Amino acid sequence: MPLSEFAKGNVIYTIGNPVKNISFITKGVVEATFMGQSFRFEQRDMIGICDFKVGSYSTTYTALTDVAILTHPFNEIGDLDSLLKDNFDAAHLAVNAACRQLSEFLKYRSSLKEQADAAYNVINDIYPKYELLSKRFALSAKKLDISGIIPSNEIDPIEDWLLSYYTEVKNVEPTIQKAFFYGHPGISSGFFYRSIEDVKLVVESCEAYQEYLKDISKLLISSDGHDLFALIADLHFDSINLKDADGVVSAMMKKVTDVLDSSTLVNKDFYQHRLNAYNENLANKRSNQVISDAPVDENARANLAESLSVILAYSGCDDELCNKFARSVQDYTKMPDRGGSEDVAYRLRRELTETFYVIYTAVFLKSLEDKKAIPTVIKMFLNFGYVDANLAGLDYADYLYSIADSVKGDKEKGVYTLTEWLTAIYRGEKETSRDDFDMDYIAHVREQKATKRFDAAEEARMLADRDAKLRFELENVFPTVNKITFGRITTFCPLFSDNNVQRGLQDSLVTPTLIREAFDDIRALDYSAYYREVMYQNPEAGVPKEYLNIEIQPDVVLMPNVGVRGAMWQEMDGRDRKSSPRMFMSVFLLIDLKLLAMKLTGDYRWEYIKRIQGPRWGDVTDPSLTSEFFNYLQFYRTNRDLSMDVRGSIKTELMRARNNYKQVFISNYTEWLVYESNGSPRLNKFVRNILGKYCPFPEAIREKLGTNPQYADILKRHEMNQSQRLRHISNIIQRINKAGFETPPELLAELEFTKI
Repeated sequence: MPLSEFAKGNVIYTIGNPVKNISFITKGVVEATFMGQSFRFEQRDMIGICDFKVGSYSTTYTALTDVAILTHPFNEIGDLDSLLKDNFDAAHLAVNAACRQLSEFLKYRSSLKEQADAAYNVINDIYPKYELLSKRFALSAKKLDISGIIPSNEIDPIEDWLLSYYTEVKNVEPTIQKAFFYGHPGISSGFFYRSIEDVKLVVESCEAYQEYLKDISKLLISSDGHDLFALIADLHFDSINLKDADGVVSAMMKKVTDVLDSSTLVNKDFYQHRLNAYNENLANKRSNQVISDAPVDENARANLAESLSVILAYSGCDDELCNKFARSVQDYTKMPDRGGSEDVAYRLRRELTETFYVIYTAVFLKSLEDKKAIPTVIKMFLNFGYVDANLAGLDYADYLYSIADSVKGDKEKGVYTLTEWLTAIYRGEKETSRDDFDMDYIAHVREQKATKRFDAAEEARMLADRDAKLRFELENVFPTVNKITFGRITTFCPLFSDNNVQRGLQDSLVTPTLIREAFDDIRALDYSAYYREVMYQNPEAGVPKEYLNIEIQPDVVLMPNVGVRGAMWQEMDGRDRKSSPRMFMSVFLLIDLKLLAMKLTGDYRWEYIKRIQGPRWGDVTDPSLTSEFFNYLQFYRTNRDLSMDVRGSIKTELMRARNNYKQVFISNYTEWLVYESNGSPRLNKFVRNILGKYCPFPEAIREKLGTNPQYADILKRHEMNQSQRLRHISNIIQRINKAGFETPPELLAELEFTKI
């Protein structure tokens, strides 16, 4: 076997490169980093034992000292077999190297397992105690979702005996070990092949533990500040003056910090920063400590008692405005009927509404600049409209407090809380919404410039002004949408009040998962609901221009109210067909979410076609969803193919919708999804034909409806259109392939879409 030498610091093998050698270290030390952990390989060790199966290096091997390596060519796993059978010395070295490396990997796996077990045990021990102590001390407990964590042994296929097995083989007296393996190629090669499989299992086990620890560590301490460490810290600060509380909570925190101290996957700098802040704050609290022997009032909710004062102080608004708002909140809280129609109630709600938005803007702007963790009460105000525990009801206030830190949107799913949405606009990640006059911020600025309110230089400055964009959304969109989603326009007040809660808050809370499930259910019935035609050009591949369908799912923003409506606000940004539609709904929804999602989707379908068709949206000579439905409703009275009963039902529909054609369509579209998809006809044949043409069901539903004669013509027409489209796209792909080009992914996606 040839000898290769490497100077200190040289890379021997690089991650991802193919394994071309079986390598034994004869001199020096080699370092490799697996899964963030450094391992040292020394004289008589073998490089790449865990890489032979996959055929490429899973890490980079670097010389820590001057290194010499004996190599044997490796092309396939069979090369190992010939080496182990023909060279007894190499076989003996390989067995020893496998034992040493496996014992090291298994030790690392054991340390990860210990950390995982400790984290799991401390969370399941401390969090229930936190909830009990919060109740005992009359403090509102915050929710930490620990329901999804499982014992670490459920993710690990390795049995504990493996560590002792390889460790003991490694530690067998050398002469005895050599006598057993040396000269017995069947035993040596069998043991080595088994060790390769075990190395793979152990590495997978370590990776599983690392992922487990990454997830469970976020419950212990996380960048967003909503974690067990923060919960115990807040409990400590809030209960410091209660008898016996300091010692009990300190003991709980000690268990948490012990686990964090020993964790290898926690960011130590971040943890130390949090720990220092906790210790400093605790020292200040203890220096002013006054122990109270007074009995604890279970209904006191001590940490929510001064909510309004905390919000007003945080806002930085002037004393006159703050005092006015505080008096109005007190008056509103005392009202026997907060939704009353009397002039006094109406004026008070209007006054509160006007002041609320001024304070909301001030609080949100302050939160953008706040370098510290935003207080939980402030999050309750921004995301729920909460201002006072008595106004909200103590039980509801307690629940809002418990979820305020954990309620978040999900950008991946296109769901935002209001604060996340406003922040995205401020950072330039999202464009401003259109206002009541269908103008976005850019159009608003240009209109002002056109009316000579300022010059071109000021226009350019305004278009780049992040603060002005944010204020446009806060002042021109938020108040309107907040009222619309609340739904009860005449009694609207943006403050969270218990009189508006008509079902359990926990049951009405809207989450990103629930929203996506609702829209996924719609897409399973109307697969093309959010597909749009966009122009595709690829002249190099011989595609000068082709219109392809791409799916653009909606952005959904959760408004800070308890409401009964949603708003399909805009179908896209300006003229950008690749921008997401924009919808708003209440964070606490009192109606069925899936039914609302269907109505919003129907609304979107109508408005998007109107936007694309422009002035011709109702012109039946240019067939479209809106023009055909408009023509159907406009001339139903003279349509002789409709019976008198059907005409009567259409008249009733129009009266119910106040002659609003879009509302009739949304109602029909909802019935199409709920009933017609199950083969239960509710619509007349004209509506069924229109929806079957523009909102077709997927293949599985079409097959189910195939035996029903009422759908025969619709399905036949769809299959014909589908086959024509398939031929067209297939021909384009054939031409591209004949020209020597690979099929563009856009065309492959269109092919799959056409097959649905």
